[in-house]
Amino acid sequence: MPLSPGEKEERAFQLGRIFKPATPINRVDLFAGRQSQTQDVLDAINQNGQHVVLYGERGVGKTSLANVLFPKLRCPGHEVMTPQINCTSQDTFSAIWKRVFEEIQFKEDTTEHLDIPEAVVNLLADYTQQYADELSPDIIRRVLLELGSRVLLVVIIDEFDTVESDEVRQTMADTLKFLSDRNVPATVVLIGVADDVEGLIADHQSTERCIVQVPMPRMSRREIEDVVTTCLTIAKMGIDTLALRDISRISKGLPHYAHLLGLHAGRAAVEQGSITVTQDHVSRGIRTAIGKAQASIQQHYRRAISSARKDAQYREVLLACAMARTDEFGYFSPVNVREPLSRIRKEECKIEAFARHLHAFSGTDRGPVLRKEEYGKRARFRFANPLIQPYVLLKGVADGLISEEDLKEAT
Repeated sequence: MPLSPGEKEERAFQLGRIFKPATPINRVDLFAGRQSQTQDVLDAINQNGQHVVLYGERGVGKTSLANVLFPKLRCPGHEVMTPQINCTSQDTFSAIWKRVFEEIQFKEDTTEHLDIPEAVVNLLADYTQQYADELSPDIIRRVLLELGSRVLLVVIIDEFDTVESDEVRQTMADTLKFLSDRNVPATVVLIGVADDVEGLIADHQSTERCIVQVPMPRMSRREIEDVVTTCLTIAKMGIDTLALRDISRISKGLPHYAHLLGLHAGRAAVEQGSITVTQDHVSRGIRTAIGKAQASIQQHYRRAISSARKDAQYREVLLACAMARTDEFGYFSPVNVREPLSRIRKEECKIEAFARHLHAFSGTDRGPVLRKEEYGKRARFRFANPLIQPYVLLKGVADGLISEEDLKEAT
């Protein structure tokens, strides 16, 4: 039976509450996948002297994992405390830990069943008020030792990659090693955008013993499909197999696009009175998603392709980059761009015809929209912001440069 006008309005509203393309997930029932990463983090928490560095590309779901994993931690016979803070570019070491202490005080004040001894409360008050500008690794140790002996304590420090000071990164590394050496019963979880641990924390080699490295790769297509079906099921809707495959292909392993396309494909189905999403609904959702993508992504795209020359071909080459086959880290070589560009331009293309475009994309004038790494005389590239790649693909379809069938073959 077709949906009534009232049911359409209610279902469309519900989809907006369930799919979250703009913000990290904070509901356990909306979270899907990441079993391996979840288990790695839990194993570290269960081992004294172990701390966690959770890293990966922007937009792969690191904060979402933290949002749903740590609040549901349970420890028989012990209370659980999981203070979580975000860093800023100008943070000092003391500023970071002052906010951690303030968050602990807030949780103690607002959690009814959490009973922290007065001595610990006073200790926190002293350090956040009187010594806030001179918090040292030893002070951190004292507080975490006192508190961690009474509760299961996990401190989550998110967006650590935004901290600009090398000194802060070094002091944080020293602190993790110090806490581990002294067997302090607390786990610190650092989260940030990085290709590896060395990109997030200084002096990585000296801290290897006490750090559990948890890389967050892009989601598998199966995990992306689980995200979409989980959200649609909560909305009491379904999706056919071909439509689900289309979304998982286009999303390129990024949950942001799974949510964006799932939302607008679902609303396209509801608008037609259906509770089952089909390929036609996904096609409609693609056209809507183009205009709903983040403003910063649209701006980066326009900057990358803009040119006064009609024959500049920046748009076509960037689309070919988005279609190029990559390695497991998202990198591609110029040879990987040749075949999709030939398909787009409907003529055989040589690397010499677009090599300058690739180098221009990795320069400041055009973003840089691509990140370049050189090995001797060879160069490889990947999208500096992974969220731009699926957007380029969607624009390619919307602008008629490629068909949806081309898109499916490329993804």
